[in-house]
Amino acid sequence: MAIEKRLWKTVSNNWERIVFSIFGLFLTGYALRLIYIDQIPNGAIVFGIGFLSFIYANVARFKRFKGLGFEAELWEDKKKEAEELIERLKNVVSIYTREVIIGKVKSGRWGAGVDWQSHWKLYDDLIDQHNVLGQTIDFSGIKKIMDDYFLFDMSMESIDAIRVTIDQGKALAMQKINEEFGNPIGDLDGHTNRLTAYGEIESNIDNPFEISTRENLAEHALKLWFDAKDRLRRDFDVDVELDQENLDRLEKVSTLYKTRPVQVTPELVVWGNRRH
Repeated sequence: MAIEKRLWKTVSNNWERIVFSIFGLFLTGYALRLIYIDQIPNGAIVFGIGFLSFIYANVARFKRFKGLGFEAELWEDKKKEAEELIERLKNVVSIYTREVIIGKVKSGRWGAGVDWQSHWKLYDDLIDQHNVLGQTIDFSGIKKIMDDYFLFDMSMESIDAIRVTIDQGKALAMQKINEEFGNPIGDLDGHTNRLTAYGEIESNIDNPFEISTRENLAEHALKLWFDAKDRLRRDFDVDVELDQENLDRLEKVSTLYKTRPVQVTPELVVWGNRRH
């Protein structure tokens, strides 16, 4: 009987905590199930609400400390602990959100293509839901990473066109070298000098994504293009031309890099949805 009374007293004094804790546990489990069946935005929302339930479970307990003297000081201590707990949970939610978004951006990149419309929709949906819940979290780091991938994807189609065009010009330059010196080669020094000039014409960008994370990839590609174009004309009398649309795109992407964060538009989304 005494055990039942103590149990009833414990439940009576802590019913708020028990209700919120059970509710939070249920929502957290449900969120994991939603994520498992690939309903990531809904799962993230439920996950955030579940965390808030755990917070409210502790806040309800803190509210019972009332009065003067020691009890008032204890309330202030608990209030501070609650605020610190909320800040720590905000960090957890921020990390969780980052992994959800960046994981989606990275997944399937070497498959049929990239779907930036769904990437940005997921980003906007999660940010909106955090705002609805009153969570003031700095997502600038997530936006920076997404912009890195977005600018990279917008640039690569034009960069591929640059490589193909320069390689075609280099093939013509090599043909001229072979015709000039014949076989066997009579002028070894002259032939060596021509090959040296040929080797200085770059058509490929090594590790373009790594470059895109630390500098302006589109601007880098434009510099490579104009340098190769000038060398082919000057050293081998070979003219190469790149489609103006690709040049205009790289110019615009370069400007976007300089004015980050990127303001996403439907046109940019189409550029980013490159095929692999």
